[in-house]
Amino acid sequence: MIARNRSHLASIMDGHMNRVRNSGPGTPDGRNAAPIKTYLIEGCGPLPDPDDVVGPFGTLRLITQDPVLSDRFPVRMHPSSDPCLATIRGLRANHAPISFYVDYTDPRFWLLYGFAPSRIADRFISTLVATHRDVGRTTFCSEFLSAATDIGSAVALSLDHEGVMDEEEKDVARVPESVKARLWGTQAERLTNLMRQLGSLSDGIALSQVRLRHSPGNHDSERFSLNDVRFDGRMITRGTSFSAHRSLAEALRTRYARQVADIESGYQVRLEDSGGVLLGKSLALHLARPVRNLQRLCERIFSSASPFLLWGLPVQRGPGSVCVKAVDLDLGQRMDLEFTPDFIRLFVPKETSGSAVLRFYTNVQHRLDPRVRMLDQDENEILQP
Repeated sequence: MIARNRSHLASIMDGHMNRVRNSGPGTPDGRNAAPIKTYLIEGCGPLPDPDDVVGPFGTLRLITQDPVLSDRFPVRMHPSSDPCLATIRGLRANHAPISFYVDYTDPRFWLLYGFAPSRIADRFISTLVATHRDVGRTTFCSEFLSAATDIGSAVALSLDHEGVMDEEEKDVARVPESVKARLWGTQAERLTNLMRQLGSLSDGIALSQVRLRHSPGNHDSERFSLNDVRFDGRMITRGTSFSAHRSLAEALRTRYARQVADIESGYQVRLEDSGGVLLGKSLALHLARPVRNLQRLCERIFSSASPFLLWGLPVQRGPGSVCVKAVDLDLGQRMDLEFTPDFIRLFVPKETSGSAVLRFYTNVQHRLDPRVRMLDQDENEILQP
């Protein structure tokens, strides 16, 4: 269905949330009961393009006209009476159409709402962002997810660490340092902190998802949303009120945009035009567990593969240092990195998005070291939980 405006979108989504609540085995809506999925997407880079006269809607139109996307999902753009809301409707052979509703109130960070099954929705979004430079997925690091619990009431937390990327493939006897768990209840965060203090588990805990109950005005009422906010920038939502979900999603978008802006304003390296002075600072990811095999780690990270989506040629600078001039394939932007056993230093050019830094950091949390910390040159915490 095509959204005419925001009120109409809320009506569409409220109706779907009602079908999800009433669905189940043997019910008429059971097969169409996939919950709402919301994706936070970066729609443009940190520097305004002087040649960009089309804006977010024009960028979306260019994306939907891309032959790669059209070959997999023939799509059409439908504007609404709201200047910052549009519908993308995709057709699939022998299947029902899929619709995503794009909110680009923030011209850089867009919210895409839809209710296709997860596998189809994820593939559609991944194909969509791959068609245009500067358009990419976002990620939420553990600190971001932890801080999100002050927006809604946390009713569940998920812990997930994929462990260890710097081991030799022949070391098959070693058990990977990893853990997967889901904690329910109002004391879930306290229990998570306790688990982090246990020596046997401290190397294998990364916060991967929080479930937040959110009501308008944060009051417990019959109008609420239950939101699984995931580290991969996706939200899965059930409940009774799309407006409650939208207010949460918009609050998270604002926080994420602020987090990106803080990195770009303080830690991008650039030359001052007048005096040729180098401005900005590097930042470093300090590792709690030393890297065992730098070369092996770099080969895996810079293989162009998911989830890092980085390409580069590691250069050995000494027995304990590897440098890489890398390209972020998701956004098509550069990043220089130095790897040592104890830290990873990042030099971020002015044209590179803070999202690329946050995605790299989040992936390090989940694939290498859950206790990694992002510090500035004075060893102050950059990201606060």
